[in-house]
Order: sequence, then C-alpha cells, then structure tokens
Amino acid sequence: MHKTAEPSEPTPAGGPNPTAMRFLTPDICKIHLGTHDALHVTVVGERIYGGVYAAHVFPVSHTDRYISLIHTSKGDELEIGIIRDLAEFPEEDAALVRQALARRYFIHTITAIHQIGFKYGFVAMEVETDKGPASFMVPWRQERAVDYGRSGKVLLDVDDNRYLIPDLEKLPDRQRSDFRRIFYW
Repeated sequence: MHKTAEPSEPTPAGGPNPTAMRFLTPDICKIHLGTHDALHVTVVGERIYGGVYAAHVFPVSHTDRYISLIHTSKGDELEIGIIRDLAEFPEEDAALVRQALARRYFIHTITAIHQIGFKYGFVAMEVETDKGPASFMVPWRQERAVDYGRSGKVLLDVDDNRYLIPDLEKLPDRQRSDFRRIFYW
C-alpha cells in the first residue's frame, strides 16, 4: 500500500512533497533577497530556494493571507509552501512577499471614470487611477470585463493591462450608470 506523505514530511530527495500541502511559518523558513535581488526562501533543515515567486491563492478575499511561494528551476515549478497569514512573519519578510506580489499582479485601480464610450468597435475609456490619469481601449467582449468580488470588475485592455474597479457601488451615480450602460454583464 502506498503511503501518503504528511504536509511537512519531506521527500527522500530532501525537498517538499509536491503532492502535499505545507504551511510556512517564521519558525521553519526565512524569506530574503539573494542573487540579483531575487526572492529566496530558506527552509530550516532543507535548503535555500532561489528564483521564488509569490502567488495569491485567494486574490480577492485574502490579499495578505494564503500566499503560495513557488520555486522555479529549468522550467519546472515546485510549491515550497503556503503562508497562511503575512502578519505572522517579521515585517521585513512580509514586505518582500508583498513586493513580489506587486510585481506579479501589477494592476491599475480606477478611482474615477471621466469618459467612456465606443470608438472603432472598442470601448474607449479616460479614467483616473491610483497611478494617475489613463486612457485605454477595451475590446467589447465579456471575457475582457470580468467580475471581481461581489461588485467589482477587472478590465483587460487591448495590450492586456489590467484595470480594477474594486466596487462599482462606490463610484458616483453618473459614472456607475455610464459604466453599466456599456458593461451590462
């Protein structure tokens, strides 16, 4: 009979079991920068993992919780483990993970819609974002305006840049009405 490894049980090769879930804590790992300022994770009694990236498990509902740390090497990916809550880690470690997430999930958050309408078969938008004013075009297709949480939307422009409206209900009435007139799904 085949034995299934426990989440924290390493494989005979000394790495994490790729089929088991492991939660990372400050007691068993240290997050730091290594060669070329790449994210590294040192797991006590195991090894140092370089070339690590962070990915949200629940990107909408838990932005500082349930974060997967993944090691890449020669095209292969191996999940080192999952951070349950960044608040458990020293602020220096948590800041490095947040920076890695920001690089992976670069997104413009829309704070106001100045103009929205059709142009050349696309939706042309002039908006204010957390990074300043922006003008962009969105193909008028359902997969280019997807739900985000209960009442938000993520828009993907013609260059696949992401624009987030976290909560449509927080926009002024006219802006919300203009947006829903075009993106009614």
